[in-house]
Amino acid sequence: MKTLKDLRTAVENKEAKVLTIALANQLKGKRIATIYFGYKGQDGINEFTVGEIVSELEIARRDVAFSEIDPRFNNRAEYWESYMTESQLNEEKSTLHLLTDEGKETYIRAHSFNKGEFTCSDSDRNVFFIEL
Repeated sequence: MKTLKDLRTAVENKEAKVLTIALANQLKGKRIATIYFGYKGQDGINEFTVGEIVSELEIARRDVAFSEIDPRFNNRAEYWESYMTESQLNEEKSTLHLLTDEGKETYIRAHSFNKGEFTCSDSDRNVFFIEL
């Protein structure tokens, strides 16, 4: 397991790269360690095997538990589609999530305005990675 210090050093030495959609596609099935820089003392690191890249709308479509909240809809995406504008839905389609190989959420996203670069939950905080 890599430590926060290991990853900070890798970023400083330019051994860690900004995670992009293109790189994530090449890394599918490979194990990586990621870091993003947050507010003081809140830097996040994670290790996982890279899985698929899916849209925010697809994540919502897979949320079948939403039907327990509102049985009129089979999933959260159907709910969104019932009230969102075309522009809002397009934003949900163009925001991409990186999942683990087990299909778990990493909370690493690529927004359409980020030029194909992944960020943490704050769209201005790039995610850096090293291959393990």
